[in-house]
Amino acid sequence: MHLLTVDTLEEAQNKIYAYLAKNPLKTEKVALSSAFQYILAEDIHAPFSVPHFRRSIVDGYAVNSLDTVGIGESIPCFLKILGKVEMGEENTYAINRGECVYVPTGGMIPGGADAMVMLEYTEKFSENEIACYQNVKHNQYVVEIGEDIAEKSPVLKKGTVLRPHEIGVLASLGMGEVLVYAKPKVAIISLGDEIIQAGQALTPGKIYDINTFGLYTQAVKFGFAVHSCYHIKDDRQVIYDVLKKAVHDVDIVCVSGGSSQGEKDFTANLLGEISTTGVLTHGIAVKPGKPTITAYNEDLHCLLLGLPGHPVAAMLLFELLAVEVYKKIWNVPQPVLVAAKMACNFPGADGRLTCQLVELERNENSYTAKPIFGKSGVISSLAKAQGYILVDMNSEGVKKDEQVLVHLL
Repeated sequence: MHLLTVDTLEEAQNKIYAYLAKNPLKTEKVALSSAFQYILAEDIHAPFSVPHFRRSIVDGYAVNSLDTVGIGESIPCFLKILGKVEMGEENTYAINRGECVYVPTGGMIPGGADAMVMLEYTEKFSENEIACYQNVKHNQYVVEIGEDIAEKSPVLKKGTVLRPHEIGVLASLGMGEVLVYAKPKVAIISLGDEIIQAGQALTPGKIYDINTFGLYTQAVKFGFAVHSCYHIKDDRQVIYDVLKKAVHDVDIVCVSGGSSQGEKDFTANLLGEISTTGVLTHGIAVKPGKPTITAYNEDLHCLLLGLPGHPVAAMLLFELLAVEVYKKIWNVPQPVLVAAKMACNFPGADGRLTCQLVELERNENSYTAKPIFGKSGVISSLAKAQGYILVDMNSEGVKKDEQVLVHLL
């Protein structure tokens, strides 16, 4: 019987990082409309100011604020209307004291005006005169040139994950495409004689394939591209042939199942044969997920992961190994963690880092983290969880009401 010689999670991550970091980072330009979840591969500086002209943020009249000093509901001032600014058109007006111009929301402020009076605080007496009942201050309801983004100022840093917010900012700069890191291509291989596909009749001893779908969506969620998925029976030659093909096609091969020491569990040997490094890690001091395997093919620049068959462990280890190491290479900022109080005493696992799923319960001014108890093969536990906590391998555990940091799923 061969006993696993385990690495810590950090040791396993560092071994992967050492090989991935040797390779030049692949970049590509993508259309802004398709850039969601990509990682920015360059620093972005504003090519011009946003806005690049003085804009109104209300419907109303552009005025000289000095004309409104001391006025109110019972004491209006009377202003001459010079005209109207059309949306999307350059303003050609310039006002003097005692004059105003109608400007819609987002319209260009005319020269000589330093504030806007809201439409509801005006009353039209004729085609060219209004009564104004609002005392406005200098710059009120006006957005100045560069008030949002100044020309040449830094806007987004390399390593930023492009969410709708960042894409909106890039759109405001007129960028039709953006330089990003190419999404790592992933092949997912699910092993097991007992696995059947959704839609087939469930018979005793069979289970539906969870890992293919779980890992597929996990990869997409974190900005990876799934190239291919395979479901293979426990046949050594068939598995070898698929692995041999997959390493030529993708950047990461994920094999779920076949990573422990069972009679048919030959994944470690196969990954060692397909790699150029041999097995880097076979066993990680983490709960769940101890029998995880890592290897690397230097010629084809392909990471090989042998993930546990249990769905919760497989998905968590994919995140902790592939996702976290790539984030480090791309220099993606660490996510904000949520501080919460532990709902109950929770024991540590002697000699293993514990990755514990939790539910978050919102209180008046804080959160409570409630452990979700269940074995790593119980997929419903992952569906209930909002996040997970990491309990150090040298810790006895976490006490009730002790503060923990929750990694959001």
